[in-house]
Amino acid sequence: MAPLYTLDMEMLETLQPDLIVTQALCDVCAVAEEEVRNAACMLPNGPRVLNLEPETLGEVLDCINDVTRAAGAEQLAPPAIARLQARVDGVVSRSAAVRGRPRVALLEWLDPPFSTGHWNPELIRLAGGVDELGREGQKSVTLTWEQIIAWQPEVVLISACGFTVERTLQELSVLRNVPGWDDLPATRTGRVFVTDGSSYFSRPGPRLVDSLELLAHVIHPRVHPLPDWVAPPIRIT
Repeated sequence: MAPLYTLDMEMLETLQPDLIVTQALCDVCAVAEEEVRNAACMLPNGPRVLNLEPETLGEVLDCINDVTRAAGAEQLAPPAIARLQARVDGVVSRSAAVRGRPRVALLEWLDPPFSTGHWNPELIRLAGGVDELGREGQKSVTLTWEQIIAWQPEVVLISACGFTVERTLQELSVLRNVPGWDDLPATRTGRVFVTDGSSYFSRPGPRLVDSLELLAHVIHPRVHPLPDWVAPPIRIT
């Protein structure tokens, strides 16, 4: 897969940043770390580059300490982390009271299909679902449609890496050619959804708590309310 993003050097020269935060987890869904460091060397003020590579939700929250320390604002980290952790704990508490944990397929690509990795299988577990297509703290992997059909997911959430919802919807025609797709529990009950991968699942950051709340609502809508600031996923009929 080729990178989807490049740096706007003209904008960087205008902004003259003192600190650039980047990542090296994926060179497709965000600008490659090497490109960022090369760009920083070309800027006259020589900004510091901070690379973050969290692979779990807990590591994402820990990165808030790293960013605030690099920005000289360490005092902002503890209350910010506490607020986010309280929301996570709220989801976990509500999920613990639910009977039944639906089988979930969270897909970050359709042709070929990819499971989601890193923090996303963890989010599914915390939200009250079960994911055996992805592995917590590990990279996403290429799947076969036979594996997905065999998993018989009760909930499917399509979150194409780097795509908007509108762009992802253009890719759904591939599903018509998947043997067994129409017979999946998720398809029969109308529990197939599309959401914005760039906003919610492709990138590590505080918004992953929004992603957790979105997942929890999709998996257990009667138990978990969707926050007003979280864009509802589109149900595929």
